[in-house]
Amino acid sequence: MTIIENVIGRVAVLRGGKYSVEVDVITSSGFGRFAAPIDEDPHLYIAEAHRAVSEVDEIIGPELIGFDASEQELIDSYLWEIDGTDDFSHIGANTALAVSIAVAKAAASVKRLPLYSYIGGTFTTELPVPILEFAEDELFEYYVLVRDIMEITDVVDAVNKVLGTTEAISLRALSEATEEAGKELGLEVSLGIALKSEIETEELLNLVEDNNIAYVKPVGSEELFLELIAGTHGVFIDGEHLFRERGIIDRRYYNALSIKPINLGTLTDLYNLVNDVKSERITPILAEARYESADEALPHLAVGLKCPAMILGKDSVAKMNELNRIAEDLGERGRLITFEE
Repeated sequence: MTIIENVIGRVAVLRGGKYSVEVDVITSSGFGRFAAPIDEDPHLYIAEAHRAVSEVDEIIGPELIGFDASEQELIDSYLWEIDGTDDFSHIGANTALAVSIAVAKAAASVKRLPLYSYIGGTFTTELPVPILEFAEDELFEYYVLVRDIMEITDVVDAVNKVLGTTEAISLRALSEATEEAGKELGLEVSLGIALKSEIETEELLNLVEDNNIAYVKPVGSEELFLELIAGTHGVFIDGEHLFRERGIIDRRYYNALSIKPINLGTLTDLYNLVNDVKSERITPILAEARYESADEALPHLAVGLKCPAMILGKDSVAKMNELNRIAEDLGERGRLITFEE
């Protein structure tokens, strides 16, 4: 049965020594658990994590007992009602997400389905291309992409090859290292960059043209994004900055959007945003938050929501291994999505 019988909260420790809330959802024949990540440095001390646990145990949990865990949209809508604000500022987006995904996991376990299949349905066969964040300097965060990827592990091999080849952590050195790695591995290995601060449009265009860059996450004005789209070809321009700051979802400004589930609130909100992004012919890229647990849900969400790519840290071994397991589970039915603009 999928009727919720109990909801339990507890404190969870995330990567980086941050605290969040983990939630168990229990039905008579199903169980789901999820520890919510946190994106920004939240100063979420242990007392705040305990407050989130109290919200789950004393307010949210009792309200959800008796609900059918398979009614995901209804439960997610009710979480918004319990919160009573337009941004989950009362119960917290991390608490809402922990409950929402734990509910989905519980319903999936009753049906004896992996989470990706429960979310995506019978015809879920596409695997996202992993993009690994692997280094940073004072100007950029750096990513490795393998656009003609054949196996999930190709991107791990590429990162290892780049780190073993590069002479320094700098744009020029890493660009050259990705080109060398591609030649040695027989793959199309490219570099991605996320800007830490705004730079002039012409300078950024020159950096993209002069280096082996296939993915850029800029910060700046709408005009910057318009000029980047117009001035590049075959390069993914990630609009996370415009979406977060101005709520813009528009193909004229960017052609890719990294989406962190913690910034949405519930699984239904995530589903709706991914569909909105796809309707604009923008590539949705599911992304890790800055502080994560070892929970393996993210690759299931990426597969179930049919996101062509996902961003992980190079040390996110639990999520990489789970994506490998999903590929094995799908067998010959599974195929890696062609990741190209």
